[in-house]
Amino acid sequence: MTELSQVPGLLQRLDKEISAGDACIEGFIDDLQMFQDRRTSGTLVGLEAKLTAAERQDQLESAHLKKELFAKLLARMQHYPSAQKIFALFLARINDVFENHIMPYVSTLDRQQIDEIIEEKIVQPTLKDMGSGFEHFTINHAHVRGMIYWLADRCYVRWS
Repeated sequence: MTELSQVPGLLQRLDKEISAGDACIEGFIDDLQMFQDRRTSGTLVGLEAKLTAAERQDQLESAHLKKELFAKLLARMQHYPSAQKIFALFLARINDVFENHIMPYVSTLDRQQIDEIIEEKIVQPTLKDMGSGFEHFTINHAHVRGMIYWLADRCYVRWS
């Protein structure tokens, strides 16, 4: 059974919100606020610590740039209810994949296998959900990876 995405309908609503100038939300919806708040548990805090522990220091510069790219997109779109819902869906997907497909098996997965899971279960489905986006809002590979790094910085995902 093919899973239907909520994203196309939210993109249509977002296009209408932007076109009508309906930027009305102050703060974040609950589903997005959960990810805005940093987790305090765990021994590895922050993006750099997580990448270093996973022997991914080669990704540090790119990770910081992509995390900031996503943070800027989030800041620019945060006042639109539909955008917040889209971000919450994508961040929840990332969190779920790391919690259920990566972290429990991290001791038996190598870097390439983890990267394949990320590509197959996060990047490609997210880009597929977005389709071609529209004039005011598109998400590309860098944004999706930026979401992953943004969540890692907030202690929701890790590679080791």
